[in-house]
Amino acid sequence: MKNWSFEKIILFSLFVFLIPMTIHDVYAETFDVVIPKSAANPTNLVHFVSSEITVSVNDKIRWINFDDSAHTITSGSFQGGPDGIFNSGLIENKEVFPYIVDPSDIGTLSYYCTLHPWMNGIITVLDPEGMPVARVAESGSLDSALAHVEEAQSFVVNAKELGDAGNDNQAAVSYIQAGINYHDAAMEYALLKDQENAAKYHHEAANQHHNAALHFEKWNDFTQSVIQHHQAGVHHHFAGVSHEMMKEHETAGKHFTEAILHKGMAKFGSDYILPPKHQLRWLADPADISCKEGLDIIIKSSTKVPACVKPTTAEKLIERGWGHY
Repeated sequence: MKNWSFEKIILFSLFVFLIPMTIHDVYAETFDVVIPKSAANPTNLVHFVSSEITVSVNDKIRWINFDDSAHTITSGSFQGGPDGIFNSGLIENKEVFPYIVDPSDIGTLSYYCTLHPWMNGIITVLDPEGMPVARVAESGSLDSALAHVEEAQSFVVNAKELGDAGNDNQAAVSYIQAGINYHDAAMEYALLKDQENAAKYHHEAANQHHNAALHFEKWNDFTQSVIQHHQAGVHHHFAGVSHEMMKEHETAGKHFTEAILHKGMAKFGSDYILPPKHQLRWLADPADISCKEGLDIIIKSSTKVPACVKPTTAEKLIERGWGHY
């Protein structure tokens, strides 16, 4: 290099320095999340497509607004407010908000629209290797499944003790560990083609993530509460799939309803109840429909569609022939 000019050396150095960045950028991906028409309507079930995505560091996420209403893409949650990681400001129709995933984002992020806070989504950011830690063998192991169940039960006992002592944050973390172990047990049973136990332990995982969400709410950590409700919904969905595989469609429907319900809880808090007409989409028996405390269920005579109303309102509607219990 003794014959190289100073300028050539600088250019060569920059070239060598930029090679890793260039190679990495080649493998970075772009993920588009669409805000569909009428997303601002709180009765719609779909506000982002897709509302849950998995990305890696340096990937780009683009939110594209196809709704007639303006929206924001704001990290944080409806209950806890913005957390300062990103905020789009107003995005009008056909405008795009881009975000490059940062190493500090590894883990799970939640976001919502500050104008329409029932709109929210979840981003899972993988570690630099691009894969979460694997804890389940490919072939499935009964011994491993039983060990995971035993460990999960131990975490549940610990979580209850912490909760009784008022340590809600620690209790929530212990419930999460229980949920993770029940999930691993469910996966082992799924690999063993034991769908009954796979469904059972996905259900248990959902329950523990729900418990974690409740304790995070008490701790006023609403971002984590949102994430845990989403996790509970995911496991109810998996349980529903296992029941579908066993041709147990009614039980599957109950789990699918719970999955959607937990997404509502993630948006509005743990006292949220899915509207009866949405419950009816998944439940085979209208008798399984639930209402908020203090409300009665009444069936509209002309359409057979259920509604949750105050007891005094129910009496008046029945007197007028509008509906029946």
